[in-house]
Amino acid sequence: MGKFRANTQNVRFLVLGALVVIVTGTPGRLRSQTPRELTTVRDIRALTSFQSARARPVRLRGIVTVSSDWKNSFFFQDATAGIEIERASDFPQVQPGELVEVRGVTGPGEFAPTVTAESVTLLGKGKLPPARLTGLDKLAGGKQDSQWLAIRGTVRSAAVRSIWDRPVLLLEIDLGQGNLVSVHILNFSGSDWRNLPASTVTVRGVCGTAVNNRRQFTGLRMFAASLRDVKVERAAPANPFDLPLRPLSDLLQSENRAGAISRIKVRGVVTYAEPGQGFYIQDGNEGVFVQSGQAFPFALGSQMEVAGYPAVGRYSPTLVDAEFRVAGPAHPLAGLSQPASAMIEPDENGLPSAPFDAVLVQLKGRLLEVVPGADEVMLLLRDGATVFTARLPRPNPHRRPLEVGSLLSVTGVCSAKANEAHEVRSFELLLRSPTDLVVLERPFWWTPTHAGWVAGFLVVVIFVMSGWLAIVRRHDRLRAMAFTDHLTGLYNRRGFFLLARHQWQLALRNNASLLLFYFDLDLFKEINDSLGHKIGDQALRDCAAVLRECFRSTEIIARMGGDEFAVTIEGATPDSRAMLEQRLAEIVERKNNEPGQPYKLSLSVGALLCDPSMQDLSIDDLLAKADSRMYRQKRNHR
Repeated sequence: MGKFRANTQNVRFLVLGALVVIVTGTPGRLRSQTPRELTTVRDIRALTSFQSARARPVRLRGIVTVSSDWKNSFFFQDATAGIEIERASDFPQVQPGELVEVRGVTGPGEFAPTVTAESVTLLGKGKLPPARLTGLDKLAGGKQDSQWLAIRGTVRSAAVRSIWDRPVLLLEIDLGQGNLVSVHILNFSGSDWRNLPASTVTVRGVCGTAVNNRRQFTGLRMFAASLRDVKVERAAPANPFDLPLRPLSDLLQSENRAGAISRIKVRGVVTYAEPGQGFYIQDGNEGVFVQSGQAFPFALGSQMEVAGYPAVGRYSPTLVDAEFRVAGPAHPLAGLSQPASAMIEPDENGLPSAPFDAVLVQLKGRLLEVVPGADEVMLLLRDGATVFTARLPRPNPHRRPLEVGSLLSVTGVCSAKANEAHEVRSFELLLRSPTDLVVLERPFWWTPTHAGWVAGFLVVVIFVMSGWLAIVRRHDRLRAMAFTDHLTGLYNRRGFFLLARHQWQLALRNNASLLLFYFDLDLFKEINDSLGHKIGDQALRDCAAVLRECFRSTEIIARMGGDEFAVTIEGATPDSRAMLEQRLAEIVERKNNEPGQPYKLSLSVGALLCDPSMQDLSIDDLLAKADSRMYRQKRNHR
């Protein structure tokens, strides 16, 4: 026992001596561990996000490759790699090809490490390095972020837009199999871009990445200095209408999947037009929706030739980035007379299909509900067991009001509604004008004779009332089907716009404010891809439950489609906005802390306080502003 105590005493002295040595030697060692200055981009890119966030000192010498779209920041390349140099807008701009020395500190960036410049010194004129042609396989996942390279593909569309108050030429380039890269040419001026669509080009510039608020890769983009960096390898046809004519049934069936999706030419009769969106054409019993930026002051029934790119639509394929021309005089089509039950039928595998999607049809139905709107009337109809809606634009105010119970004949374009898995669930008819609606039979009214029968048989009255209550309940269920999202139980997009328009008009009449929230469920695609659509549906239901708990039942809460939601609140103030955002964050955190939760809910929020000074804006305009604010919040997560 004494030997053990002696050994213990010796150990204590040794430990004490070691501590004295460590303490007395620490200052010198700390001085020698001052972070060394990083002098190559390769060294910076090798840092982890945690290491780069510690503001390591940097001194680099290299070439400016191209400006970025963030203030006066730019991309930079030395002999080892490329990187983004972040600067505030009060710094003078630099030009591509200039040789510079950059002093600053490291930063984590949105995706890969960056440099926050403290000074940029111009050393003279340099020479841009060769741009290596890079394929889609090496671009995937953001592996080439900030690197100077070249891509080759087919220009799908070209347009000049304003980004951060600067004119930017945006080129959507198909690298193959419909994989699109958005090329940004900053501070653009001129009109040489108009002949680029449908041409094959090689573009040199800097590869950029689109990310979510968790630094996860979501897509590709590219930054180029000018049109001089865009080399046309094969010019677009001088006239896109010289392409061979294809039947509408060929869309997305016979394309070469190994390369870019090619532009095709089709022909058909215009059956319906949505100003600012596009129009439908029909050839025989085939129809397609055409999306185009051209103005279309043509008559319904016009023969039209369309050159565009096939793309996946809500159910049937569509044509996007299309050009068109009138190919013949107007001869309006007659709608195909069909029962409503034929609009959704099982296919050979027993799955629901929409054989008449995008086709002009004529249906009959008993009117269940009339829902007026600012610029359209929504009709809820039933034919047998099938319930459907019909949208009638620009109603005639002098026409006799429609009576519930009337038998109607409606002619319009069938528009199938599908879920996220492109499984058709319902349909609606797009009516072109009031002449597409014909009253076949007015509702039958009780006569004095019937009233006498009711008065004479009180027992029958009881049964009649019971039956009437059952019909009312069924009627309410049918109405809810048209304006309620089947997955979450919230209002759907149609129900939101119907109610929110009335709410905005009422707020303006009362000189009151309206608070509009627009939400996006972050990482919904990753939840679907990694955990499956069943868990993805549960995430949407959980998000709906969070919103119900946060907001009162009297507010308009809607799922706008996919992973987007909207809420409107009457009589709100800036203080109530902050309170609601705080309450929402607490509910989301509590939901995420529940045991067994397979995912974490995260919402990006765009909030807009709408006051009477915005009376010239529609609810659609206000929603677009809130959506833009929500997007900026995602970007500000950097």
